[in-house]
Amino acid sequence: MDYKTLMQVPLFKNLSQGDLEKVLQLAFTKEYKKGFTLFFEGMQGGILYVILDGKIDLYKKNKAGEDTFLISISKGDYMGELSLIDDDYRSATAKISIDSNLLLITRKVFNDIITKEPGIALKILLNITKKLSERLKTMNDKLIKLEANE
Repeated sequence: MDYKTLMQVPLFKNLSQGDLEKVLQLAFTKEYKKGFTLFFEGMQGGILYVILDGKIDLYKKNKAGEDTFLISISKGDYMGELSLIDDDYRSATAKISIDSNLLLITRKVFNDIITKEPGIALKILLNITKKLSERLKTMNDKLIKLEANE
């Protein structure tokens, strides 16, 4: 595993190589082929996915029940962070759009990190909080624009 790549992932900002080694002892990587559906909207969560290489498209069902494209995420980004914290269902469908290599952190693994390495868990949680704050601000801006167009 290339630690320099992981250190570029916002989720792992401010983690040392030693911290990352401890995380990687518990997490695992997996390769997925283009076209594979990682999860469906409404499925139970429980895994955070970090894109080490590749690209994932996210879709949400519209009122007609059809998948509507939301966004593509690629190397260095991550998704499913809320599923480490709550037992809620997936809010979108994720499909592998090009062959991808992902780092998976399950809720159990994250709970082990909290118990065994609380300092590392705190750094990761702070990074998740920053990302969620950015996403909330972006969504608020989009909502304001939508309301202005009505």
